[in-house]
Amino acid sequence: MRCKAGILVVLGVAAAPMASIAWANDHPPERSEAAERRTETEPSDKTVTSPQKETDQDSPQPAEKKKRGLFHSWICMAEQAQATQPDWLSPLATTSGRLKQEFRFDTFDQPSAGGNRTYQLGGSKGLEFITSPRTQLLVGVPTYTVVSPNGPPNGFGDLPLQLKFRISAGERSEGNYLLTFILAVTAPTGSHRYGAGDAVLMPTLAFGKGYRRFDAQSTFGGNLPAGDTEKLGRQLQWNTAFQYRTAWKVWPELEVNSTFYKTGPHAGDKQVFLTPGLGFGRVRVAGRFRFSFAVGVQIAATTFHTYNHRWIFSERLSF
Repeated sequence: MRCKAGILVVLGVAAAPMASIAWANDHPPERSEAAERRTETEPSDKTVTSPQKETDQDSPQPAEKKKRGLFHSWICMAEQAQATQPDWLSPLATTSGRLKQEFRFDTFDQPSAGGNRTYQLGGSKGLEFITSPRTQLLVGVPTYTVVSPNGPPNGFGDLPLQLKFRISAGERSEGNYLLTFILAVTAPTGSHRYGAGDAVLMPTLAFGKGYRRFDAQSTFGGNLPAGDTEKLGRQLQWNTAFQYRTAWKVWPELEVNSTFYKTGPHAGDKQVFLTPGLGFGRVRVAGRFRFSFAVGVQIAATTFHTYNHRWIFSERLSF
């Protein structure tokens, strides 16, 4: 019996360090999203190449290698730009001041006259890509409008374009804030029914501040049409989103979306919407690609409003 007990003690002592090593292998330390992205783009320092391989790499197709080098440099620059700002999820209706590499597609669904429903596909979103450490461009998708079942013919709206210039920002450990100037414009490419008929310029200032899991993002700007101001009018817009990041990458939010009509058919009127919503993401789907999603509804809080109970569905693919 003593012999058996001694054997059991020896086995237990030998198994303890092996169990701790196995636990460490199965539970690696968590890494931030920014750190994961940087690792994906950084070359390994441990790679050892033979002289023959180096000769093979230097000789063929220098133009192709240069293209790969430019693409890699652009990706690294974009990653660094995103790593030096807050990592908040983009709100539903309030434009984010963050610089992003993302394709976004929104869908609107709202009741309209005559028992119809109006569906707007695109939501003036599109491809967003970083062009320098402080700037980002958006080339949008013209919104396609469908009024069903007994509405007018379907059609496309105007082409949205946007430039962001990040004035100042700090990541979570550096103040968790941002300040960005946004210049958006719509080119009059839409049909007469769904387009403005003239270019519209929209200068906007975006700012935000985070505290632990909570953040507030806000924008203030105006719509300045290049012509036909009697029909289109001029408006001031003030949007604010309050977000809280919970477990499992879930982001409940509440937005206040306000429009003040200064000139035009609704001069002097004001409309305010309360927009509760829920976001989810960003979740890695493959390689560099991450998916996020948000849904919410705009509810009119003022007597005057041009629409009501508009549902917003937003899909985003970051890269």
